[in-house]
Amino acid sequence: MKNRRLLLHLGFWLAYILYDGYLGAPLSGSSFDGLGMWSRFGMAYFAQLCLLPIKASAVYLVLYRLLPERFSLQRLLIFAGQILLVAFVATALSQLVWYRFLYPQVYGIGAPGEAANGWIALFRWLYNALDILFLLGLAIALKLLRLRQQSEVRERRLIEEKLQSELHFLRAQTNPHFLFNTLNNLYHLARKRSEDTPEAILKLSGLLRFMLYECGSDRIPLRQEVQVIRDYLELERLRYDERLQLQFEVELDNERAPIAPLLLLPLVENAFKHGASESTGRPEISMTLRERGGRFTFSVRNTVDGQSAPASDGIGLRNVRRQLELLYPSHRLDVAQQDGLFSVKLELDLYNPTT
Repeated sequence: MKNRRLLLHLGFWLAYILYDGYLGAPLSGSSFDGLGMWSRFGMAYFAQLCLLPIKASAVYLVLYRLLPERFSLQRLLIFAGQILLVAFVATALSQLVWYRFLYPQVYGIGAPGEAANGWIALFRWLYNALDILFLLGLAIALKLLRLRQQSEVRERRLIEEKLQSELHFLRAQTNPHFLFNTLNNLYHLARKRSEDTPEAILKLSGLLRFMLYECGSDRIPLRQEVQVIRDYLELERLRYDERLQLQFEVELDNERAPIAPLLLLPLVENAFKHGASESTGRPEISMTLRERGGRFTFSVRNTVDGQSAPASDGIGLRNVRRQLELLYPSHRLDVAQQDGLFSVKLELDLYNPTT
């Protein structure tokens, strides 16, 4: 970072010296008739190098000592006065270098003649003053531009960190919610002294391993998310036996398509919590998951008891909605409940989440 900053400063001064030396090269005048073009440019660039300590001191004094962190009318007026004072002192020192060293020793024209003329001397004073004011203004503009860019970068980083913190919270919220529901399933199996209890515990162990070691990634292959759903469905099958009518269709063009981890599981849980677990008959749940060219669709339909609370009010759906807002702003989520049937349809673009 420091090396990059040093290179930027060196590049700035090199560009300025090349530009100002080109403008100040003596291209006319009888005193320079015997000099070639390169000699004239050499004199001009040598003069710029001699004046560089004065100009650099003025620039860095303004940028790192006088430039206020915040601007108000009063501070702006004070800063403008300070700039004029610095420019005046720098111009006076530059004139001293010109008349005491550069004119007589480098350009060889001495004090008499054009340098002794009052109007020409005034013109050269104003020219040097405007040159230094231009340099200070350019440096201040570049400094303010850089400060603004740094501020925008910091602001974006803070926003990203805030969003990441919220996403971690939402996923952490999903894990206990899922664990509570799954332990409830194991409790029912244990009460029935079911032989499927060890298998259910093994399935739960695999799911917890996934949550511990895979959910830290921003994206996972779609096949992993599908496998999590399959494992969860197997746990639910063990609980409901033949009473549950469950259908899960999967069509994937690309199993490695990226998707946010645990994005779909709350939708599946919601179907069981507000559908199968509250049904007194034969609950029905059907799910369809498709991915074609990056376009992803996930549909869940389940029967609901007419007396049950709306399935759309659960924490799972609220959690999913917020994750979708953060990760897939252009998503489409349709939720409907009618005639004893609750349905959720999610559509999103896995490769272009914001379009």
